[in-house]
Amino acid sequence: MPLTASNRHRLHDLISRQADGLITAEEHRELTTALETDPEARKAWYLRNDIDLALATKAAGRREELLAPFSVVNPGFAANPGGFSKRFRAAALAGPVLAAAGVAVGVFGASAVWAFTVPRSPAAETVVRVFSESFEGSVAATVPALPRGLRDPAGNVWRGDEARVVTARQGVAPVAGAWMLAFERSTFVGEDSPASAWSDVYRFVDARPLLVLAEGGGVTARLSASFALALNACADAEAYSASVRIYAFDRDIADSPDPLPLNWVLDNCVASGMKKVPLVCGQAGWQRVSVDASLPPNAKFFLLHVSAVRDVPGPSSEPAVFRGHFVDDISLELHESRGLR
Repeated sequence: MPLTASNRHRLHDLISRQADGLITAEEHRELTTALETDPEARKAWYLRNDIDLALATKAAGRREELLAPFSVVNPGFAANPGGFSKRFRAAALAGPVLAAAGVAVGVFGASAVWAFTVPRSPAAETVVRVFSESFEGSVAATVPALPRGLRDPAGNVWRGDEARVVTARQGVAPVAGAWMLAFERSTFVGEDSPASAWSDVYRFVDARPLLVLAEGGGVTARLSASFALALNACADAEAYSASVRIYAFDRDIADSPDPLPLNWVLDNCVASGMKKVPLVCGQAGWQRVSVDASLPPNAKFFLLHVSAVRDVPGPSSEPAVFRGHFVDDISLELHESRGLR
């Protein structure tokens, strides 16, 4: 039986497990469905957040000194500081304190919902981080092929071409923490494509709870990632680029072909965006690359696509090999402004 507000014990148990950071992926889907389809369930969700917000506001009034380090504790939850009241800042503080958000298929926490419900200036923009990946505690390597929706058994890991999670090496240290992703080849075992110079990794993210609760505002999705080249990553006459792409869908893509071709993704997404920038051989340091996609009202899911590209030489009879190409600090954010939709 679908979850409804009439089953209050189950509903409040799921809300509590989400706020405490204990919810499983299956329970996450159950709660997501309830919030998307049942107004009474959404009222219960808002009430819980109002209670938590009131407690956080009261606590923040006695501990103003805790507000200063919030941007360090939770940099993904940000907003235009000129358009928000002290009450909003208390809500932001409550995010890491009261709602441990983030499960395998995307962030879904009270702190994100507060961002859409607290009063703010009509011109203000709210920024909510839906997904964040710094590869700390992640799997050791990518899983071959593209992800196929929420039912994908490997849907909570990065899929795609050969890449692996590594520590600092070749003079490159991770953006933060101890781990980053190293691109290795422009294909994967089973595909063995000789005609590719792109090393692609993908992740499928469910953003329904955040989008369904963002009423009356235009929403833009922003995918960002940091790229670095080792100083010895380029052979003579080679040239490389970094690419970030985002595809929005109006449904789970479990109905996609198996294996999933990229052409199907392009034909079935409801919005997309792409940014490709050069990586300068011999230049040290991380380069941040971002792309935006304006979302139609029916956008609910996102396929994140991050790549290292060998531009010169182009595709040949052998797959491209990457000898010191790294990505870290990948994030998906929703930027919501009133009056645009």
